[in-house]
Amino acid sequence: MKNIKEIFKRNPNKIKESKLDTSLVVVNIVLLVLFMIVIIFPLLNFFSLSINDYRRNGDVILFPVKLSGFGFRTVFKGSEAAHLWRAFGNSVIITIVITIGSNLVEAMAAYPLSKRDCPLRGGIMMYFIITMLFSAGTAPIYLLMRQFNLTDNIWSCILISISNVGNLLYFKVFFEGLPKDIEDSARLDGASEIQMFFRIVIPMSLPVIGSCCFFSMVGAWNGYGSALLFINPNKFDAFPLAYYLYLLNERLSTSKVEEILMGRKNIEAAAMIVSIIPIIACYPYVIRYIKGGLMIGSVKE
Repeated sequence: MKNIKEIFKRNPNKIKESKLDTSLVVVNIVLLVLFMIVIIFPLLNFFSLSINDYRRNGDVILFPVKLSGFGFRTVFKGSEAAHLWRAFGNSVIITIVITIGSNLVEAMAAYPLSKRDCPLRGGIMMYFIITMLFSAGTAPIYLLMRQFNLTDNIWSCILISISNVGNLLYFKVFFEGLPKDIEDSARLDGASEIQMFFRIVIPMSLPVIGSCCFFSMVGAWNGYGSALLFINPNKFDAFPLAYYLYLLNERLSTSKVEEILMGRKNIEAAAMIVSIIPIIACYPYVIRYIKGGLMIGSVKE
């Protein structure tokens, strides 16, 4: 009983919060709960549909009414399995290449730009920021991809997303906050700029690398805009997973199998659940780096 009283006993050294501060905390908690409900509700609905009997789909709100493995059976072994797994493999390739390639290029570009003695530093940064704010438009990009025969394959999705100026700015700000003494010591020991970048700067930059890689990975995995623009809807072997899911309802609605027609919502839900598993599986491993990356630029020497 004494311990319980001590828990709820007010700390005399703690600054007393005003009524406005307390009200803001309550409002924040209520908003967070509402946002959580908004996020969890569709996920529960999709998961319930994926394992529900398609004859009872109308009764599903949050939980399945009658369990059935029809949706996942079709995804893993049914008529759509080959297309889905090919799209899944394409998305894995696209995500890996974009995540590694784009962040490596952006980090290498941001490192010299983080130095105050970099020649033409201001002009180069202005060039990058202009490309972030303004684009050439859809038609020139499509004509360029077509000229190099990059349409109807996954390289069109990769090259269009390989550059991310936002991540470059994150890298630059983080590199500017690294201790200069460590780099000076490495130079005295005879380290070249390349050795210093890969052996000293990169190991010290895991928070920003983890954050930028995760954001790049999520964007590449969920992106379908470039595929919608550059890949023909009949080119099944070039679909990324997000684009396949975008067209899945249309494909299922034209099926000649009555069971597929009736259970297409269950198949879509099962495919959607399969598509989010890789991102959910990666999140616990990068969350500690994301927490550190969110503090970029908040503390200066």
